[in-house]
Amino acid sequence: MTILEQLKLILRSRKFWVLIAALLATIAAYFTQEITVWQALQAALAALAVYSTGVAIEDNGNASPQS
Repeated sequence: MTILEQLKLILRSRKFWVLIAALLATIAAYFTQEITVWQALQAALAALAVYSTGVAIEDNGNASPQS
């Protein structure tokens, strides 16, 4: 699979767009001083962790069954 094909799959992923929305919400909350820089970092790290966990679970589900 080429890099361009992988990029197309990522851009069509709902998980990716939820990650982007979470990061944008975190940035907006930080710039409106609703949260501190540490809370923003925690929120960004949590969003990235949830995304990577979701991708890992999906990849595990797509693995070929072992006999």
